[in-house]
Amino acid sequence: MNQSNFTKPKVIKYDDLKQSWYVYFRYNGKKIVYKKGINYIKNYNKRLAEANALRDALYDKLKRGWNPTIPDFYDTSSEMTLIESLDFAIEKKKDNLAPKTYLGYRSSVGFIKTAIIALDLIYLPVVDVKRIHIKTILEKIKLQRKASNNSYNKYLDHFRAVLSELIQWDIIPINPANNIKNLPVAESRANIPATPQQHKVIKDHLQSSFPDFYNFIVTIFHTGIRPEEILKIKLSMINIKDVINAEIILPAEITKTNKERIVPINKYLFEIYKLMEFEQLPQHYYLFGSFKEPGLGNRGNNQFLKDFIPGPTHTNRDTATRRWESIVKKGLGFKDVNMYSNKHAGANAKIMAGMSMDSLRELFGHTSKLTTKIYATKIKEIHRNEILEKSPDF
Repeated sequence: MNQSNFTKPKVIKYDDLKQSWYVYFRYNGKKIVYKKGINYIKNYNKRLAEANALRDALYDKLKRGWNPTIPDFYDTSSEMTLIESLDFAIEKKKDNLAPKTYLGYRSSVGFIKTAIIALDLIYLPVVDVKRIHIKTILEKIKLQRKASNNSYNKYLDHFRAVLSELIQWDIIPINPANNIKNLPVAESRANIPATPQQHKVIKDHLQSSFPDFYNFIVTIFHTGIRPEEILKIKLSMINIKDVINAEIILPAEITKTNKERIVPINKYLFEIYKLMEFEQLPQHYYLFGSFKEPGLGNRGNNQFLKDFIPGPTHTNRDTATRRWESIVKKGLGFKDVNMYSNKHAGANAKIMAGMSMDSLRELFGHTSKLTTKIYATKIKEIHRNEILEKSPDF
């Protein structure tokens, strides 16, 4: 490589440290810019020293034949800092996460980076990161954010998941966040199922006054499918030719795990779907859609002045949440009963009816029994009853 193919790197700096500094050069006429974390440094002289060092390092690489237009994550992983690796990994995960989930990850990564900077670990190479670094960073976040144990655990889970992405790209050999224990948390009141009395009131009210929405809620209860996934189900994904083989086939692109999932339809849900009479409708219709058009409302057919019915228009998750809040939380006054708690209620009912944890895990599409136990809160009650009823006499 002749030096004429590239220009000598230069530092672009400003007196105002809020402005972004960078080092640039041209390679075969193309402008190449590098920052390498220098803008995290808040002291002018220190930032200048690091910028000059970056400039010199880039110049040395160029003279040795480096081609900056070819991605070199594998060759330069030892030079990637922890902060740079987090930015790299979160972008790689983006396509496999739902938008809301991605924003949660992005927020956690932001807090992690803030803690890294505060601990003066800006230039820590990711390949040198140890468990002690991860724990120290998490403790710093807990202090900075005044975070609860529950929030700490969320940051740890996100940290671990983002670092796992680096293993897939051969940037690090092992995940330094593995085997770090979560902090103890009190049992959350979120998504606690309705009491038997509340459940009966909700069921009777939905059946009599909101039958279409009732069918949607019953689907959550019986299948354990996430509400946002249910709303993406099209008629082509449903088989109800007979009760024995009835099933919903969720394609990978609509599931949280990005894996195809086959969900059996039990006899109760089978009868409900039969009464919906959608077998002869166009296969591209959504199971719980509508005939509304975004920004235009209903398509003009008074027969379809409703939603949560088979139709060509997708229903948003927020629509379902607002409907539940209007009918149940405000209308019936059950302020603590969330719509998603119907999944927990379904899990409890199945466990109480004798379904095994393995069968429930298969139905819910979980890879871990621990995840399933979160939904089945009646497990302890089952075990307690067994201890009391099946303990032999002395």
